[in-house]
Amino acid sequence: MKKFSALILGSMLALSLSSCTDNNDTPLSSAEVTTAETTTEAVTEPTTEKATKPTVEYYDGLICSDNMTDKEKERSSFREFTLLDPDKAFTIGECGLNSYYLYDSDKSKLKKTKDYFRELTIYDEQLDQQFLVHITLPPNYDKNKEYPVVFITDSAYHLKKVPDLWKLIDEGEASPVIFVTLGYDYDTREEEERFNKFVLQEKEFLDFITDDLMKTISLNYKVDASRSVFFGHSFGGAFSHYALCNSDKYEYQPFANYIIGSPSFWAYYYPDSEYYDNSSIEDPYAFQREFDYFDRNEKMDKNVFICAGGREAYNDLKNADDLVTIPEEAKLLHERLVSHGTNAELKIYEDCYHNNYLADMLKDYLKQNFPPEDKTQN
Repeated sequence: MKKFSALILGSMLALSLSSCTDNNDTPLSSAEVTTAETTTEAVTEPTTEKATKPTVEYYDGLICSDNMTDKEKERSSFREFTLLDPDKAFTIGECGLNSYYLYDSDKSKLKKTKDYFRELTIYDEQLDQQFLVHITLPPNYDKNKEYPVVFITDSAYHLKKVPDLWKLIDEGEASPVIFVTLGYDYDTREEEERFNKFVLQEKEFLDFITDDLMKTISLNYKVDASRSVFFGHSFGGAFSHYALCNSDKYEYQPFANYIIGSPSFWAYYYPDSEYYDNSSIEDPYAFQREFDYFDRNEKMDKNVFICAGGREAYNDLKNADDLVTIPEEAKLLHERLVSHGTNAELKIYEDCYHNNYLADMLKDYLKQNFPPEDKTQN
């Protein structure tokens, strides 16, 4: 049964966007202000008002986490796959598909695998934020089987990689997993919220992911948390480190593995950024102590993969000559974790920059950590 129309939902959502125009990305820059790997022309809403805006279908059937408030449950639902429909995206929010950085080739790949996508909009009251989640089921999905989740932050930049990862499973190069990508609904530009969520509101954001989102995912799909993976890159890489080092504070443990990609730890302490204000952070170097994880625990029972591009540099930050580079930060992090006996691996992609190693890294990680199933075994 249909749950409610987009027009009803639209009246509930707060449209707090300041700008919906696309920002061009400087290729291979490591500064966070240019995190988009590719850029595309903005999809602008038609100037001629249509008599009737298209209706977006929302569906009953979502089982929500018990941690969620009534308001959060009311504003969370499965809905039809809207990511390829500009008209419906603009019905939902002022930004429309400008929230996502998709070339025509990206859209073509998404279209080929769209039958495996499940779209979920989920609200968090603590953050007062409507999120957009895409759940991509593996080929030959069996609802009675358990699957590990590969959880990917920064959906606006990384969801486009999912069809190629899905193809590896379809072609027998990796075993089945469920991909879950987290981004923002069409009333918010992801890049404008990243610093807030990944750095300033990291505790509240991790609360939402752990106790609301991932519990909800596990209630609607059979999930093997003992093999599931959390991936973040750049600001998201710093947040992946935060999530790892604060995972012990939660009863529910949705992830056993963490990928920390090009962690931008400078966001905590660097004073000369004209784009971000980190002055409210009380302990900007807590990351160097792993947020005191090893004061609370004797060991870390998680698997960690740390990676960065060898040629990453702070091209867009002022007075950054003395700033520890991202690959250097990755090496220091690896040394600290290994010194505590953590199962941590480091890989520096020597000839790569901030973004251009990620697609191959994720493919290699999937093949190595989820090898093809041996179908000769019963």
